Amino acid sequence: MPYKILDTHGISDRRILGFHLDTPQPDQADTGNKIHISGWIVPTRETITHVEIREHERGTSYCIHRCPVSVDRPDVVDHYQDPAISPQCGFSTQLMELGLPKHAELSLHAITDSQDEIPFLKLNLERTVSHTDFIPNLRPIIVSTLGRTGSTWLMQLLSKHPDIVVADQHPYETFALEFWLHLVAQQLISPETRLSPVDQRRFHRDFLDQPERKAWFDQDYHRQVLRFCQQSIESYYQSVAATQNRGSAGYFAEKIPYFSGDGNMTWRQLGAAVRELYPDALEIVLVRDFRDMILSALHFGAQGKSPEEVEREKPTAYLNVVKEVSEFSAYYQLNRSNTLLVRYEDLMLDTHATLGSIFKALGISSDNKILNRITCNKHEVAAEHKQHITSKSITQSVQRWRSELAPQQQERYTEMFEQELRLFGYDIRLS
Repeated sequence: MPYKILDTHGISDRRILGFHLDTPQPDQADTGNKIHISGWIVPTRETITHVEIREHERGTSYCIHRCPVSVDRPDVVDHYQDPAISPQCGFSTQLMELGLPKHAELSLHAITDSQDEIPFLKLNLERTVSHTDFIPNLRPIIVSTLGRTGSTWLMQLLSKHPDIVVADQHPYETFALEFWLHLVAQQLISPETRLSPVDQRRFHRDFLDQPERKAWFDQDYHRQVLRFCQQSIESYYQSVAATQNRGSAGYFAEKIPYFSGDGNMTWRQLGAAVRELYPDALEIVLVRDFRDMILSALHFGAQGKSPEEVEREKPTAYLNVVKEVSEFSAYYQLNRSNTLLVRYEDLMLDTHATLGSIFKALGISSDNKILNRITCNKHEVAAEHKQHITSKSITQSVQRWRSELAPQQQERYTEMFEQELRLFGYDIRLS
């Protein structure tokens, strides 16, 4: 039994006229590897664009899935006998249970046109952790990060260690791990979606309509797909290792930036799936002072614009990332005991010691000889990387907010991210 629904609880809110959860139902148990979540929701005033599914654990919550509110539900309009209600008030999606905690508490939130989040339902379930008999020779190092945090340079440094395999073409964003996990999600959640309507009916007839065949599909086939995923990832990085003469390497490294997961799996689910399939994986959370990170992103995206235009865009640039900074921080807070925190400032200003700590955590050579070789010409910039630089020097990229933000902005944005800055150990003093 991969999962069982324990209970569901509705949450009343004056902004919601009514809602109903069609599936799943309390006490529902299933051998499948996906949870079909469907129902309808009607607001009192604002239009609801989509439903967000959030996971709660140890006082922290973050989004793991989104689906549009776009399913026609004429029965709801008939129920309320109100022609002003849009018939497209239904939602239907499938959530992959891979990566969820053994005991998961989920909540459904209605997201309005104005980006209000209205929680309207809680759902509790328990599940069985997935596993395969595959034993990898290469263990994953995943670098979880937001943009403009020095991840390209970190990956370049990791690629220089003989025990770590990195697909070393600039900008070091090969997504083999991510690709096969997305493929797994497609095969486990909706393998029939690319078939014609006729073939979809045949698919259900042959694989899902009979209990014995469905049990095989949900259990045996599930493990085969997961094993195929791991074999493919391993084979890919072994081929990379062969071209680099690193046949004895024990790790491969890949970064998973926050914006990943636009397909069947969100960024949060990718990290959780990796940890479930590879219990001994090392996750590096790479972070940068958010006040600097946003300035760097602003200047990177504003190349060719006048200083006046950049100045006008600063408030919007900060406001636009509040949610992702909050979710990234919540993710780290929940997983901090199983991750290695690396700060941009330490990586740039004390590269030797920071790399030494990473290699020590991995249990690979971290002596001065290898560190000196890796960090030799450490700030030498390749031609293809120069376009990414928005500061005149490394030292000027650290705490640039003190010189580039007006005093009032410094105070406002420090207050805006105070909780997150404290979490990652940043100084919130303004002087």
